[in-house]
Amino acid sequence: MSLVNLLGLKLKTPRVQTLGVLLFGFQVLGFSSVVGADCMPEGAAEMAVVERVYDGDTIKLTDGRHVRLLGVNTPEADYGKEKTGQALGDEARMTTEAFLKANKQIRLFYDTERVDRYQRTLAHVYDEKGNSLSAHLLRKGLGFHVAIPPNLSLNECLHGQEAIARKKGLGVWVHSDWRAISAAHLTLNDTGFKRITGRVVSVRLAQSIWLELDGPLVVKITPSDKSNFPAHNWQSWKGRQVEVRGWVTERGGREESEKMGRSSAKKSYKSLIVQPRIAGSLDLLGP
Repeated sequence: MSLVNLLGLKLKTPRVQTLGVLLFGFQVLGFSSVVGADCMPEGAAEMAVVERVYDGDTIKLTDGRHVRLLGVNTPEADYGKEKTGQALGDEARMTTEAFLKANKQIRLFYDTERVDRYQRTLAHVYDEKGNSLSAHLLRKGLGFHVAIPPNLSLNECLHGQEAIARKKGLGVWVHSDWRAISAAHLTLNDTGFKRITGRVVSVRLAQSIWLELDGPLVVKITPSDKSNFPAHNWQSWKGRQVEVRGWVTERGGREESEKMGRSSAKKSYKSLIVQPRIAGSLDLLGP
């Protein structure tokens, strides 16, 4: 099959074209990266130039923009007193630097939302050959697949790249610092991105789905995120083991204490909460 037919293009007269002319035309139009593309999104790319790599998942462009990679969360790199690093954080940063070293010019593909609350540009990053930086990091086990709605266009493809590293036991999937923490051993100081396993002790179905684990942690699936999960009999999860991955934050409120006669009091409480956002970040373990 010819290269023209492979790309589904129709050439107008004259019908005879040299291969050199065709390849030049593909490069001008940006088609050269399509062949062998790596989790490639649809749409046109924006060309940009890298100035600096901060972390495995964060870079700075020469135009001053800070870009946060979509689809992956890598461990934090160590910057001494300025910022304490995490296990494999420096490896993730150096891997991103090596990925960009050969060709500092990159391609940015955008999803639904282009800017996060920190005013960082959100984008899928590729080299000129169509290789995905997020997929590259995930396959090496140097990050976890994350997808935050509505930026879900490459959700399935990138989740598959994470599965490769998990099956091989690479990086975060084998390092002792990134083993899943038991919910029963959590303290209120255990915030940030975590892998947690625990037994579901209660299930509450309201506007949101609330899974309380056997520790100071509740898993919340919001109404807007429900569609990102398969249809489950959530009540059947009670008593079963799960693994959840995501950003853990502190949660506080007031709840009713035991009723005394006709009166009831409310007491303050503090716990932890995590919102997995997508099905790939919440696994039911075993039968």
